[in-house]
Amino acid sequence: MSAKRINRRDFVKTSLSALAVSSLPAPFAFSQTTIRFRPEWREFRASPNYASFIDAIRIMRANPNGNDRSSLRFWSNSHINYCPHDVSYFLAWHRGYLFYFEEQLRIVSGNRNLVLPYWDYYRYPTLPPEFTDPARGNPLYLQRVNTNVYNALSLAPFDPSVWNFERGRTNAFEPHIESRPHNPVHNIIGGLMATLESPMDPIFYLHHANIDRLWHAWALPDGKGIPWTTSPYWAGNFTYAPNLTIPRAQCYHPNRVGTDYADVTPPTSLPPQANAGRMMRVQAQQGNGGGVGRPAAGAFPAIPARAMGADRRSLGGAAGIVLSDNSVSVRVPLQAAEAQSLQGIAAGTDSGQYKSVQIVLDDVRLLGAGRLGGYFYKVYLNMPDSSAGLAAQEKYLLGTVGPFEISSASHHGNTATLRFPATEIVARAVSGTPRELTVSLVRVNGQNSPRGQTVAVGELRVEVSTEEPFSTNPHIRKPASEAYR
Repeated sequence: MSAKRINRRDFVKTSLSALAVSSLPAPFAFSQTTIRFRPEWREFRASPNYASFIDAIRIMRANPNGNDRSSLRFWSNSHINYCPHDVSYFLAWHRGYLFYFEEQLRIVSGNRNLVLPYWDYYRYPTLPPEFTDPARGNPLYLQRVNTNVYNALSLAPFDPSVWNFERGRTNAFEPHIESRPHNPVHNIIGGLMATLESPMDPIFYLHHANIDRLWHAWALPDGKGIPWTTSPYWAGNFTYAPNLTIPRAQCYHPNRVGTDYADVTPPTSLPPQANAGRMMRVQAQQGNGGGVGRPAAGAFPAIPARAMGADRRSLGGAAGIVLSDNSVSVRVPLQAAEAQSLQGIAAGTDSGQYKSVQIVLDDVRLLGAGRLGGYFYKVYLNMPDSSAGLAAQEKYLLGTVGPFEISSASHHGNTATLRFPATEIVARAVSGTPRELTVSLVRVNGQNSPRGQTVAVGELRVEVSTEEPFSTNPHIRKPASEAYR
């Protein structure tokens, strides 16, 4: 973290815009027909391109100039200033980002055949040894908290019911894969990977190449619910730096940026070797049904219902929540009027102005060793007890919270606000007139994880909004004659 970080204003003012176009070869015009296949790391390290990759990373790590695309600092600044997290286009923006970074690897190395490898942690959950060897001069080595990411993995994005793509639609792939495994892999590895400066760690690029591959594997063979390229969804450009953009529609399919993958099979199981070593503490709480014990409720001061603006209202919450290496539940009592409103939203019969529900964590800060990562929390709403089984419990999972999510939400300030769409789960969890809701924060650890206090939450609340719970924007599906390509 010692390299100089450039904020967005300085990045825009001082970026060498003339080089933004001239440093890329002619194929940037997206007219190229050559498709390069990205291999898995274990295949890649035995290839002639491996030495070129090592040389390029060494040069880019040693270059401190954040305005020079031949430095990792440039790509870190791009990520800090422009990357969409927890909003639409998370996947597509990163596809263009990898395209540009891979082109820069070729420029720096002088090897036009160089491709970016991916790390398939669904087969090999332990960091490749080349990234953990502290030998002098190894450009892949950084001090990290963990090397095994098994506890970050989930098969939920690949469930057959996940057909939609866009964030804001029911059972959509993009928010599923960002919540797990994307964010938890950042959190469990820790160090720079647990921050928005994660592109300073070379494993970032292999991680995101794998996320891009998993998106493509999920979409095959017909694109599922990804809007077709003529949809308004793809209008406009993605920005990575001043004068460095890409049309959004170019990121619909990896072939449109000249890329494919050696293996496009989605994962169907977790790696068997992953249980080796010390198991995460949350697993020790599992009951006979395979589920995790619902954490005991903490004693937190209640916050009454109040208006949050013309279009939002808090139904109540709790204050002063401090998370540590233990899991905890937070009870939110509901007054009669708030309970009836929630019941109406859950049943789809509410005639009032509010249409959707969110669980909001406000004024969120990282504490002490919690900043280094090595852990995250699963966030559940009205989590069933362990007898229901893990699969049933996962239907009440709102998402995850860890240092990476907090860093992403707070990089323009000192605290973060995290919002979890909860309308679907409220419909599942609420019957009759509820007296309270319970939000459980279940701690998940890597093999190494911090002890003591890690995260402070100023307020946790149940919030209703006038926003529709799911996107109603029409999108144009691909014509029957068109293939996913």
